[in-house]
Amino acid sequence: MRVIYKAKRRRKAQRGFSLLELMVAVSILTTVIGVVTTGIMDIEKKSASDVNKVGLAQESRQFMDQILRDLRQAGYPSLAMFDPASGVTASSSNVAVGLISFSSTAIQFEGDIDGSGVSEVYLQVVPATGSCPCIVQRGTVLKSVGGTPAYYTELDNVMSQNIFTAYNYNGTVWDPASETVDLIKNIGVTLYVQSPQPDFNDKSVTYPTTTMVSAVRINN
Repeated sequence: MRVIYKAKRRRKAQRGFSLLELMVAVSILTTVIGVVTTGIMDIEKKSASDVNKVGLAQESRQFMDQILRDLRQAGYPSLAMFDPASGVTASSSNVAVGLISFSSTAIQFEGDIDGSGVSEVYLQVVPATGSCPCIVQRGTVLKSVGGTPAYYTELDNVMSQNIFTAYNYNGTVWDPASETVDLIKNIGVTLYVQSPQPDFNDKSVTYPTTTMVSAVRINN
């Protein structure tokens, strides 16, 4: 009798999992894997959003630095730096006259921006009117060569078209209706840029933005 009882217990111990137990185990395992996978995907999305924000700020800063470097060279070298007896005039290819035209969406000026000679530099927002996002283009052509420059996109997803502001020597805003461009002594630059990628750190669908404001005094 004891032998039969032991045999039954042995067969019961060797029976293994039932189908119901196996299904419950698989269900629990699937749930755990799903939670872990979702967490990993969320972490990756948040990391990508953070990298995107940093890249947006760096791109905007680099363009701002480039604009300021260019504008500091406006009007250099000026006619006053040459001996009048040399016969050099403002139209000479080695003389920069400074600002040629100015608006809140476009600037044209002459200056030696990279040491290669006087260039005509063009900065413009495209489109100049209408709705944004817009792009900011830059074009240069040597004054000695002339002609229309090739434009290159320097910054995109700009959300405001009026990025340039001009000021007189006394700090007042330059009035294009009554004042000439030679009175402009300072130029302010405002960049409001939006990322094309959404911010996954926010539950609602938002797009990261960055705003940069700076100003530069020019040799005009």
